[in-house]
Amino acid sequence: DDVGDLSAISVGQARNTLVLVESEGVLESHSKFLEMVRGNAAKYGGEVDVRVAWDGGAKEIVLSKWGRWVYDSLVLLAPEAERLGGQSLSAAVADFVEAGHSAILVGSESMSDETRKAAANCGVQFSDASRVADPFHTAAFDSEVIEASNFLSGAGAKGVLSARATARPVLWRGVGAHVAPSNPLAFSALRGSATAFCPTAKGALSKKKTNLVKFTGTDLSLVSLVQARNNARVAVTGSMAMLSDELFAKEDISSNKIFAEDVTSWVLGYKSLLRSHGLAHRLTESGETQDVYRIKDGLSVSMRVEEWSAAQQRWLPHKPAASGPIQVELTMLDPHLRTNFKTDKEGTFVADVTAPDVYGVFKFVVDYKSRGYSFIHLEEQVPIRPFRHDEYERFITAAYPYYASILSTMAAFFIFGFAILYTK
Repeated sequence: DDVGDLSAISVGQARNTLVLVESEGVLESHSKFLEMVRGNAAKYGGEVDVRVAWDGGAKEIVLSKWGRWVYDSLVLLAPEAERLGGQSLSAAVADFVEAGHSAILVGSESMSDETRKAAANCGVQFSDASRVADPFHTAAFDSEVIEASNFLSGAGAKGVLSARATARPVLWRGVGAHVAPSNPLAFSALRGSATAFCPTAKGALSKKKTNLVKFTGTDLSLVSLVQARNNARVAVTGSMAMLSDELFAKEDISSNKIFAEDVTSWVLGYKSLLRSHGLAHRLTESGETQDVYRIKDGLSVSMRVEEWSAAQQRWLPHKPAASGPIQVELTMLDPHLRTNFKTDKEGTFVADVTAPDVYGVFKFVVDYKSRGYSFIHLEEQVPIRPFRHDEYERFITAAYPYYASILSTMAAFFIFGFAILYTK
């Protein structure tokens, strides 16, 4: 957990990107996608190194040197590759992502077991069947190409896909995958329709329970995204064709190019990167920060949340409207208080809370997880003490009946005494 003044995101904008292609032919068949990657890198201040895997180039690649990573992002257009940087492809990708770097992994019908394993390590399981079929959403020019329009929606969707990317269907041909609904880190940017399925070699629907549950309908993931706990980002798809010049050229009927650019920009850190710093707490009335607060004190919590602008190459105040509200909790084992932050004129996130009527060692916790945006986790320990003996109220409203009974008893004593002494 990141504790302190800066909840540093582990992943930043890609500066050095390695693109590994299957063969020289991919350089021609996917030239527009490669040109897009190079263009964005040049636009936002980065470099792209393109290598060919088939001639042994994958073995000669050095991913890390002297304990430092040479590249900070990978684009793997080599489904049949088995080794990368002197180790197995799955191990290399796993180490790369665990170090906080991002990757795009593209599979195909002839993908290697290492490519499947690399995807599985990220929580994405490729189907063993042939390419995805959807008889009700087939492209007119090719019966093997499907028109997919079941895009990511809901909170955080705008952090990945723009409105232009979802305006037209994506032309897609390849192997389907499955993302477990219980996986909080992986989600689908593009799913199959209700009539999509992974057929057997004979073209029929598989009767295996696993295939029926995972690789049919909307459970079928065509483009899967993963954001690890260290904020490393991974995109996985089983379609080399989706990124090809052939389908990129059909801009009048598809959004392949825009969709690919949005997903690539998200993975390479050109969009939806957040960082937070300056988590502070103070008394609401005096503005004084104390080491120990008292029960029922009014407290003010503040922090800065910024979003990376690749176009301006600087951090700007984050506007939480698209990503959802950011909350702060005051916890001691379990949350005692939870409230939303509000932004002031300067873009600072501020929340006012009242310390609970329970003393102990509490923590202010900000655990922000919005799909598509960087995770933020901050903790700040705050002890809360009870009232001292001289801090209690002298007169308590709830005790007025007792005060009245004492006064009435005293009055009755004097009246009774007066009556005994001065009457015959």
